[in-house]
Amino acid sequence: MDAQTGQPTGIITEEDITHAIADGKDVNDTWVDAVMTTRPAVITTTSIRDTAEIMTARHFRHLPVASDTGLLGLVDIIDVCRALINATQG
Repeated sequence: MDAQTGQPTGIITEEDITHAIADGKDVNDTWVDAVMTTRPAVITTTSIRDTAEIMTARHFRHLPVASDTGLLGLVDIIDVCRALINATQG
């Protein structure tokens, strides 16, 4: 988290780790900040549908959710799919 903005400075994903291994890095001796995605896309509270569209268009499986006060949480593609399925069933 950035101390001044309260926003995430990075996110490490399975893809980041996969790239690190493919690049020959020893993940046991590599620091997170050396391989993480810096300045990740962040959403504020928005609809599940809008979130799904963002994640699909940008090929994200994880997306930080923030407000003016900082990080609220992390939504992943399973959360979004589950919410969309539940919305169509109920």
